Amino acid sequence: MITVIGSINMDLVVNTQRAPEQGETVTGDDFHQIPGGKGANQAVAAARDGAATVMAGRVGNDAFGNILIETLGQDPIDTSFIEKVSDTSTGVAQIIVDQQGHNRIVVVPGANGCFTADDMDALRPLIARSNVLLLQLEIPLEAVERALVIAREERVFSILNPAPAVSLPSSIYQNADLMTPNETELLLLSDWPKQDTSAFDRAGAVLLERGLSTLVVTLGEQGSLLINNKGNARFTAYRVAMVDSTAAGDCFNGVLAAGIDRLIEARKDRLYPFIPSIDELAPIIDRATRAAAISVTRRGAQPSIPKAHETDAFDSWYEAHRV
Repeated sequence: MITVIGSINMDLVVNTQRAPEQGETVTGDDFHQIPGGKGANQAVAAARDGAATVMAGRVGNDAFGNILIETLGQDPIDTSFIEKVSDTSTGVAQIIVDQQGHNRIVVVPGANGCFTADDMDALRPLIARSNVLLLQLEIPLEAVERALVIAREERVFSILNPAPAVSLPSSIYQNADLMTPNETELLLLSDWPKQDTSAFDRAGAVLLERGLSTLVVTLGEQGSLLINNKGNARFTAYRVAMVDSTAAGDCFNGVLAAGIDRLIEARKDRLYPFIPSIDELAPIIDRATRAAAISVTRRGAQPSIPKAHETDAFDSWYEAHRV
């Protein structure tokens, strides 16, 4: 089972030919309200890939909150740990998507910002019965930090998607079992000044020196990079015609978590800490990459995330969509 603790947002999406410059007004092509939030997106991706998934989060006691809980319930996700918070709005994200599929996002946390460290202690029984705990940084850092400590104490494999990236305390690196930054987040976290491909291995090594055991860096069209104390490995991307990249990283993280959940479930021993080998992670990362490739050919966050049978049929799908 996977427990996702994180953000639940309503995405307010504007599609336009190009994003405006400072002080400029442009005309959009269309507008949509689409369920999103990194936590919710990742929960949807994990559930659609076949994992038993629980979503723990917070929404406002408003129309958006009701819609988001109802929408999450349409996938096989346990929503009983989503709380409604009075006097606070549901989180929203304003997303501008240009004609190349690139996006610019402004997030208003709303109810997502109400989590505290004490709230994580209240969720300890849920965390303890999970195989995997999946977290992001769209809820307060103190809550994330405490959840990782609890997962370590309960011998639960934890994944942190450090987005949006902020400076992290040392305990985060020492307690997270796996971290999944993109290239921008990696360079920020490691304080690495160079932005050439050859720098990613060395920037990742900085995080391992801080106590992290395994790192998967998503590099967009360059694929992904796995770094742990057993070595490094590169994984190529699948080139497709991108329509909207909004939830690609969330899709990757959710499917990655689902694969690790299956890996842990299949293990005869439950020794902890568990550091998956490169050979164990390789097919999981490839599957996550395939799912993310499908997602970028579709508009919206959660609507773009494929189901397991679609990812299973990727080879034939890719023949028709590769560029």
